[in-house]
Parts: sequence; structure tokens; C-alpha cells
Amino acid sequence: MNETNNNCGTSCGCDDSSTPTYWQDVEKKVLDPTDLKAEFKDEEFDSLSVNKNRRSFLKIMGFSVSALPLTGCIKIPVRKAMPYLNKQENVIPGVANWYASTYAGIPVLLKTREGRPIKVEGNEKSQVTEGGANARAQASVLSLYDHNRLQGPMIKGSQVEWEKFDKELMNELSSNGKSVYVVTPNLASPSELRVINQFKSKYNANHIAYEPYSNAAELKANQVTHGANGRNEHDFEAADVVVSFDADFLGTWGNSVQHAKAYSKRRDVNHKNGLNKHYQIEQSMSLTGMSADVRYTKTHNDIENIMLGVYAALSGYQFKPSSDNQEVVKKVVADLQKAKGKSLVVCGCNDVSMQVLCNKINTLLGNYGSTVRAYNHEHFVGADDSEFVNLVTQMNNGNVGAVFFVGVNPGYDYYDQKRLMSGLKKVPTTVTMTTIANETSKQSKYVAATNHTYESWSDTVVSNDELSFTQPAIQPLFGTRMWSETLMKFAGMEGDFHKYMQAYWEGQGVNWNKALHDGVVTGNYAREASERSFDINKYINELKSHTTGTDKKGMRVVLYQKVGVGNGDMVENPWIQEMPDPVTKATWDNYVMVSPKYAKENGITLGDVLKVSTEKHSVELPALVQPGVADNTVAIAVGYGRKVASKPAVDRGGNAYGFGTYHNGAFNYVRSFAKVSKTGAKTVIAQTQTHHSMEGRDIVRETTYDAYKKDNKAGNRVKKPKTVHIYPEHSKTGHQWAMSVDLNKCTGCSACIVSCSAENNVPVVGKEEVANRREMHWLRLDRYYSGDENQPEVVNMPMLCQHCENAPCENVCPVMATLHSHDGLNQQVYNRCVGTRYCANNCPYKVRRFNWFNYKHESDLERMVLNPDVSVRKRGIMEKCSMCVQRIQEGKLTAKRERRELKDGDIKVACQQSCPSNAITFGDMNDKDSEISKIVRLERENHFKEDRAYTVLEELNVQPRINYLTKIRNK
Repeated sequence: MNETNNNCGTSCGCDDSSTPTYWQDVEKKVLDPTDLKAEFKDEEFDSLSVNKNRRSFLKIMGFSVSALPLTGCIKIPVRKAMPYLNKQENVIPGVANWYASTYAGIPVLLKTREGRPIKVEGNEKSQVTEGGANARAQASVLSLYDHNRLQGPMIKGSQVEWEKFDKELMNELSSNGKSVYVVTPNLASPSELRVINQFKSKYNANHIAYEPYSNAAELKANQVTHGANGRNEHDFEAADVVVSFDADFLGTWGNSVQHAKAYSKRRDVNHKNGLNKHYQIEQSMSLTGMSADVRYTKTHNDIENIMLGVYAALSGYQFKPSSDNQEVVKKVVADLQKAKGKSLVVCGCNDVSMQVLCNKINTLLGNYGSTVRAYNHEHFVGADDSEFVNLVTQMNNGNVGAVFFVGVNPGYDYYDQKRLMSGLKKVPTTVTMTTIANETSKQSKYVAATNHTYESWSDTVVSNDELSFTQPAIQPLFGTRMWSETLMKFAGMEGDFHKYMQAYWEGQGVNWNKALHDGVVTGNYAREASERSFDINKYINELKSHTTGTDKKGMRVVLYQKVGVGNGDMVENPWIQEMPDPVTKATWDNYVMVSPKYAKENGITLGDVLKVSTEKHSVELPALVQPGVADNTVAIAVGYGRKVASKPAVDRGGNAYGFGTYHNGAFNYVRSFAKVSKTGAKTVIAQTQTHHSMEGRDIVRETTYDAYKKDNKAGNRVKKPKTVHIYPEHSKTGHQWAMSVDLNKCTGCSACIVSCSAENNVPVVGKEEVANRREMHWLRLDRYYSGDENQPEVVNMPMLCQHCENAPCENVCPVMATLHSHDGLNQQVYNRCVGTRYCANNCPYKVRRFNWFNYKHESDLERMVLNPDVSVRKRGIMEKCSMCVQRIQEGKLTAKRERRELKDGDIKVACQQSCPSNAITFGDMNDKDSEISKIVRLERENHFKEDRAYTVLEELNVQPRINYLTKIRNK
């Protein structure tokens, strides 16, 4: 590659002809002078100039002198420490205990200090998730300490004792002469299912599963094509070509952690089978779409049209896709045919016909038994949308005597609220089992306050060959009870659920103590199913009846789940609310996503309040102009607009579930014939992407897989600037820590952000302060677009303190609060810092955070989640990434205590350990056996061993200890 002049504004020597132009959002495509003002705000006090008069000079000097003695008058809050009078067994102050558990099908480990769960990590013994955990799992520990949790059972809104609750409810059940229903989410717990079956036997009850954002169509399709009763299991590592029809498999579809682990292995350019190729065809930008090699923005009708075209090309069926989609079908089919038996097609639409067609395409390609498998699960009850719709009908007909809602909230998320509420009023006995008050519990006569997951016993089949256990890491904080134990009492079963579960598994030959220690047990929990004959024409004709290739039905409303809030079950979690959405970088709200084209045609700008309405439902939400949204489509996240909210921030936004419909036995999340209009109002969306702009800099480097195979330095052949050293070089003896981030593996899932916040006591500041650009996250995920704003390509770049060798922050601090450690870390000494913020001004990466206030927790209970190994910073203090120095010290002390050398992998920083895609490598550069030493050398010149490695803004010669590996697209 020839070194030429470029347009990046630097003398880096990069070849601009092959380098995409990157931008962060549509507002930032053209840099405006106001952006610089927003990034570098005016100081609270103007600089003292020669033009100031004597009076102004004396006012400022007088305040400065008088303010000094006042600093000694600050009242320090009193925090009383209570010593152990009788020390608990196995609890050593200052030493962590770990408990294996499970969260939402993810095997995890719970770290406890002095009996308090404070941190969640993935369980590395799991063969399914391999130690990964998503942002929701990382944040789940904070929900344990929510002071708004229900503290005991209630009857008609009044709190009662469990004895009275049990007696009255059992009397009603005994005298009930009508049908009894138990409604749960998808349930894969052998022990809990056995309890429900006992309850069913006693009361002749019915058990149905209900999911607000349902996958029932996939389950029905698997029943049709293979006679299977569960979800398919997909092996993304085995797939050379992946085609996703609107399935966000890295974010919200299926077990995203399992998918990310397998998918990321094939994003490793050194994988024995090479880089996979990923096509994403979707209606609006998703987390998975951001990682795709080739992404197409298409309407829902177009997606159906393309899927039919792919099926026709593979099967010989006579069907011609629309002209707009023929080229897409041609490219997709060509790559699929080259990878028969090693390809994978997935579909995220809750439409039975589309799911059946997806399964048939995989069959035609020979993928079953290789990249996808269908199973009959012995311990699984999945959602059947038609069963819940029938329950609502039966309630309205007066045929239901009692209904138990266990961990579900249809009073908020059922699409037809009017009909549901009408039916509930006709049910004599309504029971809600929940940890926190919700819309359904407000309509229920009986409310059973349930334990948090981390206060409970349970078991979960997480795959066809792995079982994960849940055990309590803390005694119940309130007068709550496991819902399984409540049903045991009503079913007349003796003993408690813990002993019941233990007896069952020991009877199955499981070593109970080892199972609890490891957290997972391997075995055969499902039988593989084979394809059976069926009439596919029924499903093809259904799709053909409403696919025309282009939308002719006006605006469509597309409902989707955010990676954090999900279906709404995490809406009360502050860590999740403050986590920037990976796609939009917005916090604390939902909004209406519109395409740049639609926004320009209709004069819509960021924050304009839009009214989106259909014949039965409407919401008013601010507009967010999002590249990658289909034409004539608006996308709205579900999970917001709660009517029963224990926290003021939770009721923000609008409830989009009312736009859903019921069609062909499944809930549908695409609504046609919508009207969109501007209300004239305007509001603020608290985003983090509109500042920290790095326009014009050589930040992201990328190339194609074909170019990389010819030249390992493709995309990274940049002329290194000559270095000039003013100061003596730091000592490189002993441990020397460094980090590498593979841009090819990073999906932007944001698990690292929440993990860092949990580990390092990063405060939550709220929507208003985020809007003021005062968020406190030590790690941010910069998201850059390139190409056409309607069909953009995306790169995610984790940005944190770079721990520079020539750190520009160190030499401007007047009190030496920021300094360099002997092992290469840029350290912040909190009790020296006086808050001048010179360091932040001098940081080229904009990664330092200033505490504008003393950010308080909502209650003392919430303070129990704080990590005692990390200082809680106060107002006026600067903070930033410490490279988890507390973990480094713990690793050193452990090795010293065990009288051995520190080994690679003994220390994992929080972001690295939580990353489900293994994008982060951390270690000691002086350890020749470490993974990081394979990437980077200690020498200043010829610094990198890995041809893809580079540092950001290397022309500044600050010499970061963090490097990045170029993005490689297989296109």
C-alpha cells in the first residue's frame, strides 16, 4: 500500500482512498462549532484577564482566601461499623466467598463479602456460556437490594402474616368449583415443574407459559417440522455462513451469551476454519446488525419476500422475489450453497409461517445435525400464545375460579389490556407471585412476595446436556418466600423446597455437594428430534398472501426489545437504565426511531415529540433519527411506560405493547396502518453519543478479509510518527500490565460497562445529569458509522483510560493526584485530588470523570452492593479506569500466600471477565507465556508483534498501554 496524503487531518500516512469516513450519528456527519463548545464547556469562573477592574479582582481573591478555612468545616457523614459478636462460619472479613447460581438461564458465580452478594461473574465451568455474562446478569445483583421490593404477603392490598395468607387462600381453593390456572414464564426447571404437577394433580389445575415478547411461533414451527417441544439449539462456531432474518441473536434472541461465545470464535482471524460470513436482514438497527459483514435494511414484507426467494432458489419452488430483493437473494443463496452443512439460517419474527420456512431452509442446506439441532426436552414448558388468549376468553366467560400469575405481568404487557382487565374482574381468586409490585399485582386479591433469585433454590436445564443450579447466597432480606415453596404448601407437600430438590437429584445419582460447588452438571436432558413430513404449501401460501416485496400499507410500527431493559423486567434497575443503549446511546427512555430519510422528508429532528397511533392504541414519544431503520417504519422499544412504578424514573416513556396483535396463534410485533404525526412539543433524550467526538482522527482501522489474507497488515499500514522523548523512560522491570481489544470480536453488548460499574462503585447520576453530559462510566463504547446513512456499517470501540507511558494528565496535576506506577498503570490518588480538572482537559481520549455531586444511593440497603475494596468517591474528585488495581493486588497477594509465581489468567479485570465475546485480553507483558505478550512488546520502537495491533492517536506519542486490533469484514 502506498503511503499518501490523506484527509484525516494528521500526518499518519494512511491511504485515504480505502478508508471509510466515520461518523457517530446523523447530527455529527457535519462538524459544527457548537460541538466543540459542548465538548469543552466554559469554566464556572472566567479566566482572570487584564481587563478586569480592581473590584472584580478583590472579589475573586477575597473568596479564594476565605474559602480555604471553610474546607475544614465540612461535616463528614458518620458510618457506624458493627463487629461480629459471633463470627459466621466460613466468613473471613476481607476475603470473598463465591456461590454458584443461575440468572435467566445463564450459569453465574456470586461474589459475596461479609455475607453480602456484591458481584456477578459467569461460571467458567459451564460448557454453554464458558464464563460469559451479559449486562442484565451483571446488573441483577443490584435488584436484590431494591428497597421497593415487597416485604411480605398481602390480601386486598394489606400486608398480612404468611399463616393467614396460606389459610385464607387454601380455603378459597378448596371451595373453588371452577378451573384453576398457573401462569409462568417459559419454565425449564425440573424441580419446579414437579411441584407444579403436584399442584395440578390436587386442584385439577392447568399450567400454561406466557412470555410478553414471545417466541411461541418458533416453538410451534419446531413442533410442525420435527415434532420437537423446545427451541432449536444453534452452533454459531460451526457455521461458515450465518444468515439472520431479523434475529438479534447477539442481543435479545435466545441465549445471547451462548451465541456470542460461539460466534466470536469465528470472528477470530486465526480460527482453523477462518472467518465466518454474516448476513443480517432486519427492519431496524440491532446489536447483531452492528456486527454483520453484510447488512440489509428491509421492511417486514421485504424480509418475508427474501426468505421466500431463498427457499425457492434452494428447493426449485416457483417464486420470483421482487426486483428490489433479487440481488440480495442471489448473493445470500450463492454463499449458502457454498457452505451446505456448514451454514446457519435463523429467524427472529414471531410468525409460524416464517419459522417453518426457516427450518425448511436449514433442512435443504443439510444443517440439521451440524449447526442446528431440534430437541424434545424432558423438563420444559414453553409459551403457547393461543393458550393464554384462550385463558383470557375463559376468564371473560366466567369459567375460571382461580389464576396464579408466577413471575409474569400481563396486566402491563398483554396486548389487549381492556379485555384482560375485564376478565380478571370475573375471576374470584387472583394471585400474583412477584418480588415487586406491578400492574398485575394491583389487580390481584392475593399477592405472595417472592424471594429474589439470589435468595432462592432452583435448577434450570440450560441446554440439552447441561443443568445449572441456583442456591441462595444470602438469607431473605424481607419476609418473602420462594413461589415454589408456596405452591408446595398448597399442594400438601411436606418439607421445604431445598430438601425436596436435594432428594430428587440425589435420587438421580447427582453428587449434591459437588453440584452446588460447580454450579453445573452434565447429562442428557433432551432427545434429538428428526424431521417429519408436513405440508409446507400451507405456510408458503400464508406468506405469499401478504408479501409484495414493498410495503403498500403506510407506516409500520415495529416493536423490539432493548439489550438492557428487555421485555421490561429490568426497568427498575438503575444500572440498566443508565447503561447507554448499544445502538442509540440513549439512556433512561424509550423513543420513536425513524430513518434519516423519513426524518428529512417530514422535518423531524432529534427530540421532536411524535404521536404514533393505530385504531386501538397510541403513544407520544420523542423522535430519534437512527441510521439503519427501514423506510415507512418506526421502531419503538417495549418495557417502558409503566403504570405501577415504585421509582419516579420508571414511569417514563410509553407502553408500546398495545401495538401488538394476535395472528395465526402467535403474538405479532409488527403493526401496519399506523399514523405518525408531530405534536409540536420537544423533549430531551439523554444520549452519550453526542459528545466525546473524535471526528477527523485516525481512530478506527479496518479492512476486508480478502485483503487481510493477502497482507496481514492490511488496513494497518500506517506510517508511524517519529517519537521524541522529553522525559526518561519508565522502568520496565517486574510486572508490566497491558490490554488489547479486538474490534472484530466486540459486539457492543455493554456487559463490560455494567461489570465495571459494579466492580468499581461507579455512581448512577440519573437522566438529567446524563443530559448535562456528566455520566460517570469509566468505560464507554464509542459507536462509529461509515457509508450510506440508510445502509450504514458500524464499528464498536471500547474506550477507557489508556494508561499512557507519557500520560499528558500526569504532568499537569498541581498536587500529584495522578501519577505513574512502577507496573505501568496511570493511578489516581483520591485523597490528593482537589478537582482542578486539568487532567481531564489534557486527556486526548476524554475518559476522565468528575464527581459534580455526592451521588447518593436511594437507601442504605442499596449501599450493601458496594465493593469494600474500592473507595467511594465524593464531590470534587476526578476518577477513571484504574485497571481494577484491587484485583491486581488480590492476585499478587494470593500468589504470594501460595508461594508461587503469578500466572497468566490469575488476574482478570472486570470488563475482560464479563465479556461474552472474549474481545479483551489483559496481562503482563513481561510474562513471555502470557496472551498479551503475543500481541505487544515492551520496546518503544517496533512495539507490536501482532500485525493488526495499533494504538489510538499514536501520533501524539503518549504511548498507551491499551491497543486495538483492526476490524476485518468478510465481504
